[in-house]
Amino acid sequence: MGALQLLVYPIERGTCGTWMQQYAQLHRDILQGRKPARYSIFRQDRNGLTDRLVSSVSVFLHALLTDRAFLFDWSGRGNLWDAYRSSYIDWQYDKANPPEKDAAPGSVLLMDFMGQNREGDHRGPEHAVFYKWFTDTQLEDVGSNATYLLWSVNRGLVWKAATSNTHIKQRLRSLGFNPINIFGCLFDYLYRPTPSTMSLVRPLLPQLLDPTIFKIGLQIRTGDQHLGGGQKAKQFEDAFEWFHCARIAQERWKPRGQQSVWFLLTDSPDIRRGAKQYLGDQVVTMRGALLAHTLFIPNGLHNRSAAVLRFAAAETWLFSLMDVHVISQLSGFGRMGAMIAGSWNHIIQLPAGMWSLSGFEAKLTYVGRPDEASNTVVHADQCAHPSQRNGPAFCWPEDPSGPPPAMDSNSPMSLKIRHMCSKATPMEDIVMAHTGARRQ
Repeated sequence: MGALQLLVYPIERGTCGTWMQQYAQLHRDILQGRKPARYSIFRQDRNGLTDRLVSSVSVFLHALLTDRAFLFDWSGRGNLWDAYRSSYIDWQYDKANPPEKDAAPGSVLLMDFMGQNREGDHRGPEHAVFYKWFTDTQLEDVGSNATYLLWSVNRGLVWKAATSNTHIKQRLRSLGFNPINIFGCLFDYLYRPTPSTMSLVRPLLPQLLDPTIFKIGLQIRTGDQHLGGGQKAKQFEDAFEWFHCARIAQERWKPRGQQSVWFLLTDSPDIRRGAKQYLGDQVVTMRGALLAHTLFIPNGLHNRSAAVLRFAAAETWLFSLMDVHVISQLSGFGRMGAMIAGSWNHIIQLPAGMWSLSGFEAKLTYVGRPDEASNTVVHADQCAHPSQRNGPAFCWPEDPSGPPPAMDSNSPMSLKIRHMCSKATPMEDIVMAHTGARRQ
């Protein structure tokens, strides 16, 4: 696996400049007292894994530009260093012996942007200040008079810094960064899956690390309430639009004659099981996945919290290897993996509420009849036996036999799905959820 791994990291592909070793030496010199203390410490315990990782990459960018050692003060069950670690620096924060414990008065600056509700949800003056710093300020001057910067933030602004901040544009270019590669390069520098992390997804590696296979990633976010499965959990039938989208994306981007697989990430165990049942080897997924929010691990998995963290780390990293990414709009899990990949032209973002039972097309249904030469658009209430009362994206038979009609190439498809999935989503729309930006 080692030889294949070297081909998938952005830094080893030679696309990240030459700053890596120089910064690693600076980081070591600061930690070992050979250079004056200057630290950027990321500390945030209110959000999930990907939100914290994305936010930490922004803090690391500031550390890199200001010649500071970067540390991650991880909180929660499990140890992030056991899931991800850097090949270049040791970013672990020593809670028992913190570097700022003997700090002189006035040398510690709290960079707290979490707001009054402590959720960091883009509202209030705190977010506006952080946003301006990264998009329209000489970022190297921020916190310049303090020795220790303690950052608490729930926002990723690396892409916005690379595209909007003219004050640091030339510096970023001199380091080898551009808007396409910057997030993947910085993430790759800090976070690579450990062998114990990758061991949890070993059955997937032969296909997903094979460069000759065309890979489409599907990340279907259903909500924390569905993580355990059960009666209210989303089923495969509820997610037809996503598999429609994979088929359309495959038609659009897969080279002719190349083998393909669809890598499925979802917090619904029932969608994973249904996808394998209906689609067989076309879908690659871990059906026995350890599915839990890394911040709110249920009682039944408390003794496996470290494995839950490593499994989430493994899946999101594998997702970055896909050739096409189909992601959920209101989830950072797929978005982060897609942005690590360093390609803008193959990310498709499906809107929130994209579900057969309550999707934005709940009032409009495609109905295909065997005796018709073409498909007919009708309202959902005209379906004879729709399985969902509010109307699916097409009429789903109550007792389907064989493959579901959604996956039949002759079955009717939503025109809106075909329109969305035959072209990449603009990057500014992809990053909105993490930057807090709003389209004007």
